[in-house]
Amino acid sequence: MDFRLAPYRVLAHNGRNWHILLLSDGRLQLDFGPFAMAIHQDDFRLMHGLAETAMQPASVTVGCVAHAGVERSIWIDQKYGAWLLVFDGVILRFMPQELLVFVQLCRETSRQLTLAPVSLPPAFDNN
Repeated sequence: MDFRLAPYRVLAHNGRNWHILLLSDGRLQLDFGPFAMAIHQDDFRLMHGLAETAMQPASVTVGCVAHAGVERSIWIDQKYGAWLLVFDGVILRFMPQELLVFVQLCRETSRQLTLAPVSLPPAFDNN
């Protein structure tokens, strides 16, 4: 694809056709192919922080890994081995390798925009 004349800039992408785009209004679009969502940069920093917290070794093996409010959290679904990123009414489901890819895209985006993920403490152990 030729993105040179688009009203957005590609900040990060991978071979799965996932992209993070900088939109002309300053928001970021998380584009997963058949699903996309646009969020403000502060919200992106928080989402990135949740995903980074999930990547840290912790004692939490099931349930909530980290949370940043009522509708912003990341969970482990032990039954299916998936990560559930809950953010403002949207649930993104990642298998472990997919979460790693998402975190790498977030890191590249943060590097380009000089954004730092919000640092979050791990949630209490739900075991």
